[in-house]
Amino acid sequence: MKRFLVTLFALIVTLPVLVLAQGEPGLDKMSLGATFEASIPVGDFETIAGTGYGGNLRYQYGSDSRMAFTATAGYLVWGKKDLGQNTSVQPKAFNIFLGGKYYLAKNFYGSFEGGIYFLSYTYEGYVVGAKGNTAWFMLPLGIGYQQSGFEVGVRYMIWATDLNNFSLTAGYNFAL
Repeated sequence: MKRFLVTLFALIVTLPVLVLAQGEPGLDKMSLGATFEASIPVGDFETIAGTGYGGNLRYQYGSDSRMAFTATAGYLVWGKKDLGQNTSVQPKAFNIFLGGKYYLAKNFYGSFEGGIYFLSYTYEGYVVGAKGNTAWFMLPLGIGYQQSGFEVGVRYMIWATDLNNFSLTAGYNFAL
């Protein structure tokens, strides 16, 4: 019964998505998209974070047939990392980015954004636990493919000399 209800729910959500107008680039075209993101820490960041996951909402406005301005907000949670001696840390981030996409060829784009990563972490130690917050300037650079509203991409998130992450994204854009 549970499997049937999950399948029914997936069909109820998926069918209207496939029927609705697609969010594609173009002059004065707007779309609102949602993407799932898997994040792989790189450099020193991988010593304090496991693989992460989260999602983003993105507003896109087409300034011409090849370029679109974007505004993105999202949330990521990385896996808890064991630091040894009964201590661990788990980072989380809320992000806000402004930038754009440039369509290099039909459906293929490069993206450049800039914004703020509001990073929080929970430290659990043998004797003491702590929580903290910090903000970092972030430059996500990416490439992707978008067709019929569906979008897949990869991004490299540059936020410090050796604290970066590589992200894989997949989502859908709804035309407004």
